[in-house]
Amino acid sequence: MIDLTGMISIPYLKKTTFTGSEKGTNFMIRKISREEGEPDKIQAVIWPGPFIFSVTEDEKKTYQEFEFSEDGIKAAVAWLNEVT
Repeated sequence: MIDLTGMISIPYLKKTTFTGSEKGTNFMIRKISREEGEPDKIQAVIWPGPFIFSVTEDEKKTYQEFEFSEDGIKAAVAWLNEVT
């Protein structure tokens, strides 16, 4: 089970991307910026290991977006746990 309590926050995501793996599945949580006037989002991505994101074929990646908030982080982690 993925538990990121105390490891990831909104200030963290404003600066960088969080990556990890669980049971042979890699994952990433990052901020994605929208066009002017649109709210930022959290994007969670999963893909099979062992390769890193940039060399894994796009068709093997699954994306989901969440609101850019602490609740969005919790929802992203819950989604990652559902799909891993």
